Amino acid sequence: MGFLDFFKRKKKEEESLNPLENLKKGDIVEFDGETWEVVDVAEYKYKGNVEKEWEVRSARRKGFLSYEDGKIYFFEEVDLNSIEPNMVSYYRRCKEPPETVRVGNKEFRLKFAGKAVYRKGSESYPVEVWEFISDDGEMIDVEIWDEYEIEASKGRELKEWEIEGIFRR
Repeated sequence: MGFLDFFKRKKKEEESLNPLENLKKGDIVEFDGETWEVVDVAEYKYKGNVEKEWEVRSARRKGFLSYEDGKIYFFEEVDLNSIEPNMVSYYRRCKEPPETVRVGNKEFRLKFAGKAVYRKGSESYPVEVWEFISDDGEMIDVEIWDEYEIEASKGRELKEWEIEGIFRR
């Protein structure tokens, strides 16, 4: 390694501020007071943007870490029937997202609606994504695979300091 190679490597490391960037299946991440194992890796490709996603499991929970636009998010699946209006019937009727949704007594406003290509391994699928956000920053993501397969998750942005540790296998 030459003298200048050291500076090139250091610059490349500084450009990548994502602590999750090189996570692979089997790696361990500590956050939210729990230890999570990465069980799968996927990505969503939007026009001009890529969101990386890691499916994680702790001893008691299953969730998804994602990284997009310099931000880290954590989501867990939520019962689709807990969202008002009912997303399945609303999508079938309108094909467009509502301006607001409600979960319990909390209201979420539409933040983003768009199409993506979901890629896991060598397989890829089109998906429509509706993102909603509450005043306190909590989020609801609705993924529409087709009019019969709609999933929802609830989550929030994580601050980098909330990632307590990453352990590679």
